[in-house]
This record gives sequence, C-alpha cells and structure tokens, in this order.
Amino acid sequence: MGISLKTHKILWGKSGNKCSFPDCKIDLVMDESETDDPSIIGEEAHIVARKKNGPRGESELTGEQRDRYNNLILLCSIHHKLVDDQKNKYTIDILNQYKREHEHWVSQNLSLDKIKERDEIIYAGYIDTIIELADVNSWKAWTSYVFGGSSPTMNNKTIRNLRKLIEFILSRVWPKRYPKLEIAIINFKNVTNEFLSVFDKYVERDRSSSKGKEDFMVYTEKFYRIGDWDTERYNDLLNKYKYHCLLVEDLLLEMTRAINHIFDLVRLHLFPSFRINEGVLLIEIGPFSDLSWRTYRTEYKQEELEILYPGLRKFMDIREKRDQSRGQGINEDYFPKTY
Repeated sequence: MGISLKTHKILWGKSGNKCSFPDCKIDLVMDESETDDPSIIGEEAHIVARKKNGPRGESELTGEQRDRYNNLILLCSIHHKLVDDQKNKYTIDILNQYKREHEHWVSQNLSLDKIKERDEIIYAGYIDTIIELADVNSWKAWTSYVFGGSSPTMNNKTIRNLRKLIEFILSRVWPKRYPKLEIAIINFKNVTNEFLSVFDKYVERDRSSSKGKEDFMVYTEKFYRIGDWDTERYNDLLNKYKYHCLLVEDLLLEMTRAINHIFDLVRLHLFPSFRINEGVLLIEIGPFSDLSWRTYRTEYKQEELEILYPGLRKFMDIREKRDQSRGQGINEDYFPKTY
C-alpha cells in the first residue's frame, strides 16, 4: 500500500520540515523561486526497514505497520544513508529517541500553524479514503474492463466501493481552507455518480458465478439481440447500444480527468511530491482492429478548469471537444420524461 498521504502530512508537520538527526535540522523543503516550484530534499526513512532484509528489518511488524507514522523518521539524504549504512550503531531505540527529541524541539522552538496543519491532515485523510475506494493503485487495470471489448464490464466489488465513495464525499465536513480542492473532490463525486447511473441503465449479472457471492462481474446487456428478426428494429437497437457503450466510456474518461485534477491540487496545496513516482492515472483502450491496446493520458484543459464536469446533458454535447473522447451527441433516453 505504501505510506499514506495522511502519514506524510503528520510526519512532516511534527518534524517541522527539518531533518531529525541531532544537530542537523536542515530545512527539507527549499523555497520556491520565480521559475521553479518548492524542492523536496527530505526522505521518509523507515526505522524498521520496509523489507525484512533491509536495515533493522527483522521485526514482527507487518508490511502495513512498517509504513505507519510510528515507524518513520524524517531525515536528509545524507543522514538517511548514514543510519542505514551503520544499522548496528543506529538501532531502533536510538532512532526512536532521535525522533522524540526532535519533535519535542520542534514543538518548543518553531511557530507552527496548528490549525492549518489540522486542516491539511483532514484533507489528507479524505484523499487516502478516495484512493482506497476508487482503487486508484489498480486504475488502469480495472478501467480496462470498461474500455475492453464490445461490452463495458465491471466487478460488483468495484461498483459497491464507488457507491461508498459517493456517499463518503457527500457526507464530508469541509475545512474550507482550499475551496478549489473541495470543488475538485465534489466534481469527482458528481462524475462518478453519473457514470454509475448510466452504466446501470443496461446491465446483466453473471448469475452462473454470482450466487451467494458479493464479488462477481456485471456486464452491459446486449439489448440489440431480439427474438423475432426485424432489420429496422435491430439496427435501431444496435445504434443505441453502441451509443450507450461509448457514453459509459466517455464518463470514465471524465472520471480519470477529475481524479487527476484532484491530485494536481493535492500537490499544489498539501504535498508537492504526492504520487510523483506513480505519475498521472492512465487508461488503456482496446483491442482495436489490429488487436492492439493503446494507453492514453487524459486531463482537463486549462480552459475547462473553471467548469469541470457540466452535468450529463451538457457533457454529451461537449465530450468530443475533450482531449480524448469515444462518442458524440445527445440522447434523450437518459433523462426523465416530462409530460
């Protein structure tokens, strides 16, 4: 799973953005210049190594416990290398002592904005939950079932988690410190809700393997298949089916833009190096006529950031103007009938 964003924020906040090694206290975030963003030179060192064969790695701690705040100490790169190279000198007890003494020094000598720190930890906790429920770390894998083949498909577990995510975001208490970040998170909730609503319009479940299980595949119903042959009706239903599949795909593209936008704002407001190694979320579409799969990067353009997702009807109309799109046109079948 790795170190959570909330853990990042707590560790850096309690360390005052300084190296915890005695008498070092070098600033680990260099100020931004007129041409460059702030530079992160600090390293989150594991007291008990992430792996058992690492420095001080022999421990009963689980992999998850090794990435928690209690097992991390903030160091500059020089002292991180030192404590790992000289593991017999810099034991678990000594590193924990360094950490306690440094954090006490920070609390006594630095003037920190505790309310700002509290707000940012709240945001970080929200982002961690979104990452978990949206299965961000397997994004390209699970979304490929929607983009792959002729029928958008999803695992029921993914659907359940996305519904939990919608309710989670809807019920948040917002610190109101970073309004654009809050708007971006709500925007992601709105797109996700629309995506699930449209996907659910024509679905069938794999009943052969789902009996008594919560984890099964949900398919888009091939509703163009008719018993009595009628060419005109068949073609009409086939066109509606193709439209529906491409609309589902376009909404998932919009979800990808929406969550990439959230992560941009996380880097701007909360943690500059957030998901730098992982990069932006990508999607994979295929197979094409040559049986190839193609990987795409999709994000909001600068002029789209003021409005983001405009609602389903408007989105149907403008989706082909996005950086990536699959279908086009408005279909009234997706809106309530008025009489």
